Amino acid sequence: MEQRVCRYRLVEDEFNSPVPSELQKYLADEEYIVAVGFYILLRAVDRFAANYNSFPGEFDGEMDEDISRLKTAAVSLLSDLGCNGQTLTEDLISEMCRFGAAELHAVAAFIGGVASQEVIKLITKQFVPMSGTFIFNGIDQKSQLLSL
Repeated sequence: MEQRVCRYRLVEDEFNSPVPSELQKYLADEEYIVAVGFYILLRAVDRFAANYNSFPGEFDGEMDEDISRLKTAAVSLLSDLGCNGQTLTEDLISEMCRFGAAELHAVAAFIGGVASQEVIKLITKQFVPMSGTFIFNGIDQKSQLLSL
């Protein structure tokens, strides 16, 4: 049986020092633009929640203001990540706010299944676990792996 050593970056390393060239490559690639857009928006939502003590779209009456605030957080994050001048589509930002911090049980079940599959690979030392950040787009039912 063939042995393989898998080395992964810590999540902390990804957050503190992402690879700007990889991020820019994904932002320029039509195939990955939605997945990396969701990645940026998920991190921007963390900033939004830290600044406003709520999630974007959580309260119906503040939707337009939340969209503007989330867009500002996303642009700021892109700038901090070394992607100055890059933007995300209005549709993606609006969709993230429309989502309103809800958790869809079907998507949660799918993500739980993927996570458990990866844990089984690690425990049994069979097959090669995923390497990177897994993004699942529940709208298009498409998943992608980003190496950041």
